[in-house]
Amino acid sequence: MLLAGMSVLAGTPAAAEVSASDEWEIAVFLCTPATYGCHKRNATAKQKQALRTFLESRPELSDVRFVDRASAYKSFRRDFAGNRTLLKAVRAKDLPESFRLRVKTGVDRDRMRHAVYRRPGVGEVIDQTVLYGDTQPVASEWDISIFLCVKDSAMPACLSGRGKANGKIATLKEKKVIAKAIEGTTGVETYIFEDQATAYRNFVESYADNESLMSVTKMSDIPESYRLTMRPDVDWNAVSRSLARLPGVSQVYNLRCTDAKLKLEVEYGRSDLPDSKVCAPRR
Repeated sequence: MLLAGMSVLAGTPAAAEVSASDEWEIAVFLCTPATYGCHKRNATAKQKQALRTFLESRPELSDVRFVDRASAYKSFRRDFAGNRTLLKAVRAKDLPESFRLRVKTGVDRDRMRHAVYRRPGVGEVIDQTVLYGDTQPVASEWDISIFLCVKDSAMPACLSGRGKANGKIATLKEKKVIAKAIEGTTGVETYIFEDQATAYRNFVESYADNESLMSVTKMSDIPESYRLTMRPDVDWNAVSRSLARLPGVSQVYNLRCTDAKLKLEVEYGRSDLPDSKVCAPRR
């Protein structure tokens, strides 16, 4: 089998016509100098060729393709066309090359992923179906979600800086301050408060089929939250950072930022960029 985008004569990957945004089951990102554990080196031509041979020999795989930097960068610029800050921060040479794998039905994907990860020249292996299939922490109808502290939370924001409330559920006083801050924040169009009973009911409806998760999750484990809708021209990242500093706030999720970070990691192998680069306001 000849892989798309491979040069037979040179024995190394040539230009690929594969879109890096296609949803392949497993993405195998090759080493770059910025990849943790790669000793500041790119994957060598010999390593890429050996990896190709290994992947072609695996009966568990129904398809194997290669995405070179040029193809990845072209897709990257299309996917993040509205994020000028991110486009300025990432060049073609900053994106890793990758193999995209489709796994046959019934195959142990986790075992396959670990087998590939051990190969020389491999920087990271991501099972895209697991990450894309996971429920995102922010409901799609809300732009920003502010999760409050629960009792015995391990989150650093809930364990210090709150005085007697350290390690406890968000207090009524803290909630009033948070609500006032939201109301005074430029760009907030609407917001609601989701109490613990409502949050737990929504959790049960979402994960009713996951018996193991349901068996270990109590209502007291589910945080209350504020859900915000924002004007699209506002810097959501700045708003998120400001609200995250308030006592009683455990975490703040910004839908625009969360989506961008997920796509950047899963489809382009970059999870090391700061929020200030990834989560820029739309232009």
